[in-house]
Amino acid sequence: MLKQRILTALILIPLVISGILYLPVAAIAAILAILMLQGGWEWSRLAGMQSGAMRGVYVAFLAVVLGLVWWQMKPGMLIQGLVTASAIFWLLATLWIFFPQLGKSKTIVNMLIKLGAGILVLLLSWYALLAVQATPQQGPVWILYFLFLIWIADSGAYFAGRAFGRHKLAAVVSPGKTWEGVAGALVLVFLYSLTAPYWLPLTEGQAGTIIWISLLLVPVSVIGDLFESLMKRQSGIKDSGQLLPGHGGVMDRIDSLTAVFPVYLWMASVAGLI
Repeated sequence: MLKQRILTALILIPLVISGILYLPVAAIAAILAILMLQGGWEWSRLAGMQSGAMRGVYVAFLAVVLGLVWWQMKPGMLIQGLVTASAIFWLLATLWIFFPQLGKSKTIVNMLIKLGAGILVLLLSWYALLAVQATPQQGPVWILYFLFLIWIADSGAYFAGRAFGRHKLAAVVSPGKTWEGVAGALVLVFLYSLTAPYWLPLTEGQAGTIIWISLLLVPVSVIGDLFESLMKRQSGIKDSGQLLPGHGGVMDRIDSLTAVFPVYLWMASVAGLI
């Protein structure tokens, strides 16, 4: 399993970096939209939808929503409603993680709530990625900085958790995660954030701001991971899909990303970085 994960990552990471640096925003929007639609297909199953036809309708609805947002987007413009919605949604998602029994029963109402949550998760992350990518001051570099942050935080949590993990972070939702793992992620991300002034377009006063934002995004990354884990646990599904060998489905790979980029966009707009 670990070998498959490494091989898949070695293939995907160079493709992702090259695409971010060299593709136009419209092409990135289309590629990300395809990934989000695959994520929507997987999410509909996590929400409890069994009918292939109905899952197709859900994906089609998501495609229409993405298209409408793209139609409204202008270069360098933030859709403030979506920026605010990002912060509110992930605050509510955090509360849901603390009360994992909510939505567990397989009712139509719970399924509709989860389907709505899936639209928000995928729409907000898609929009945030494009908004950051289109930032006039080296948007692609900002994207890479936070992608690396997610990967570094994930690696730090994994290795620190395996070496020192004793205290469960959220045993009901994800038994493998520990507080020691979170601490390891924070340490690595702090060290990584010290490099930010050397390759991000920051003023002298913004260097400290990006360190704090980077550290705050570590628990946000964990929340994104835990939220998808909660959906999987409530649905009794181990992996969201089997698209990526050794990694599961699209949602299994972008769960942290779906939280980090929308919340970063909100933080950056508040801090005046964007």
